[in-house]
Amino acid sequence: MFDYTPSPSLSTQLCEPETLHDAWRKVRSNKGSPGIDGVTIQQFEVNLTKHLRQLSRELTEDRYYPLPVQKFTIKKSNGSTRELSVLTLKDRIVQRAVCDLITPIYEAQFLACSFAYRPNRGVPHAIAQAAAIRAEGYEWVVHADIENFFDRMDTQMLMRFLRASLKEPLILRLIQMWLDMGGILQPPKLPTWIAHVENTVHHLGEGVEQVTDRLLHRTPRFENYTEYSNTLPEDEWGHHESEMDTQTGPLAQTGKELLTNLGRDGLLLLLANAKHLWKPLAAKQLLFIAPIVVAALAAPTVGSMVKERMSRPRKIGIIQGSPLSPLLANIYLHPFDKAMTRAGIRLVRYADDLLLLCRNESRARHAHQLAQRQLATLKLALNPKKTEIVDFNTGVEFLGHIFDRDGCYQPVPESPAKSLQNQVQHVLKNGAAHVVHSGQHVTQHGKNIATQLSERLKRRT
Repeated sequence: MFDYTPSPSLSTQLCEPETLHDAWRKVRSNKGSPGIDGVTIQQFEVNLTKHLRQLSRELTEDRYYPLPVQKFTIKKSNGSTRELSVLTLKDRIVQRAVCDLITPIYEAQFLACSFAYRPNRGVPHAIAQAAAIRAEGYEWVVHADIENFFDRMDTQMLMRFLRASLKEPLILRLIQMWLDMGGILQPPKLPTWIAHVENTVHHLGEGVEQVTDRLLHRTPRFENYTEYSNTLPEDEWGHHESEMDTQTGPLAQTGKELLTNLGRDGLLLLLANAKHLWKPLAAKQLLFIAPIVVAALAAPTVGSMVKERMSRPRKIGIIQGSPLSPLLANIYLHPFDKAMTRAGIRLVRYADDLLLLCRNESRARHAHQLAQRQLATLKLALNPKKTEIVDFNTGVEFLGHIFDRDGCYQPVPESPAKSLQNQVQHVLKNGAAHVVHSGQHVTQHGKNIATQLSERLKRRT
């Protein structure tokens, strides 16, 4: 179980102008373009104190809602493209503040095999770790890359990990909104029947509410961004390897969730109309008979609810370019790190790029299969085009370094003189092509003039 005692002042710290001011300084140092609202760093800084106090009030009064992100595509060095997202300046400040507050909680739990996006850890440390493990006799390696990692992260699973490890309702609500920020333009409006249900349940008494919760294992509705319950579900973020290898597949889990939602919506609908439909029955009798008759009495309405729920687009993946995304990525892959480490696999992971170091080829192939199974439980997969099982002596490139029989080294960068020579050759080549093209154009133009003169002479004669 995740050992974390919640600090009652964590949410309070987030709302303090001093915390937001510290986050502002970090956002300003990173510079960056304005978001969809067009507010630049210079414009925000003109009335800095006023803006930070207003942001503090919005957080305190639960009036803060993020704006949609502005997306653009960049080209990577290998020719592929990557989509990045730019948040508004206000949203970057709040995300930076949340990240600074919760990072120490998770840093205490992350394993030593993870090196990306962490304080005082980076590429040099990952390379040194890989070299040290190789020196112990681990000459075979699985060099792998997680396919479309940021785009395929399951946000519902991520929220379960967060709920199991963080007992801060305000911060959980903010993170859920940021994961859904693509569609949030204004505070969501709750359907009127929800208030009717709440009033009906209140009149039926607290005992009815408790029995309903136990019967249906009701959980908070995150899509409505309501306050979270203080009771935590099972610590899914702390799964052991055996737990991650459970035979309960995604289909069975989806069916379970569907039945739970069906029972909850149907029972609440029945309770909401209990005054008219079940007036002769007492509350306890209603609770026992409701699961039996709900399908018959409320099938059309419940069916439409389920149809709407299933047809609703389900968002997956997290945006790249936000202050909180790197931390969320490490939280999501933490169960994978634990499972591989407990299996005795020597792992060096930098975000979605990883090495599995083994003593022989057969062990490496076993590690490869295990990694595939564990990632499948996180709804991820290895990229087959970027995954290889090789001996270190044949050469392995990892994080810009090359491991081979000569050791570990970085490729020698192109010298300035060589770079200049290439640029000159490029200019000369393009210039020559331009001259050739111009010469062809002049020659053709001359031929046209000669043809026209010849035709005129023929007419005169």
